Amino acid sequence: MQKHILLVDSDAESQSRLSQTLQQCNYRVSTASTCAESLAKIASDRPDCVVFDVELEGTSGTIMYSRLRRNASTRSLPAVVCTSVGPRPVCFGTGIPVLSKNCSSEALLSTVSAAMA
Repeated sequence: MQKHILLVDSDAESQSRLSQTLQQCNYRVSTASTCAESLAKIASDRPDCVVFDVELEGTSGTIMYSRLRRNASTRSLPAVVCTSVGPRPVCFGTGIPVLSKNCSSEALLSTVSAAMA
């Protein structure tokens, strides 16, 4: 069965590039641009993994991630940060992979695959 990735990024160019990379590896990709949109999509069509930027319009990706972790039904949902913010956002502590938006396709694909393993 095809794995479903929710890609959350308010930058249309990044969203398109990352989505194409994931689709080329046979992932089913849904997209969202805001925290509210992503939470609604997770509730209606739960993905196998969420790939998100910390810089979203309105509510930040860090808030979205904390909401996912506080909810028992989404606490174990694998997540990967893909951002242009610093070398590594400190807000997550340990345990969540963080990639640069400029990462290679191979790095993105291997990190997403490992997060779902």
